[in-house]
Amino acid sequence: MPNLAALPLQALGLLAAVVFVASLIGHSLVRNPFIGAILTVILFVAAYVFWNYYDHNLLPGVRFRLA
Repeated sequence: MPNLAALPLQALGLLAAVVFVASLIGHSLVRNPFIGAILTVILFVAAYVFWNYYDHNLLPGVRFRLA
């Protein structure tokens, strides 16, 4: 059984919010669900790279890296 108390809840919540917003944007811009899914992935990857690898000074210490 995994240790659920060791999960970084701030990072997990932020990751869930980024996925939700990327999904809303990706699916609202196009009519085709497949193209919307591709756009969602592109938006999510851009947000993930921005948050983890760009020096933005927003919420210092909160990163998506779990390992």
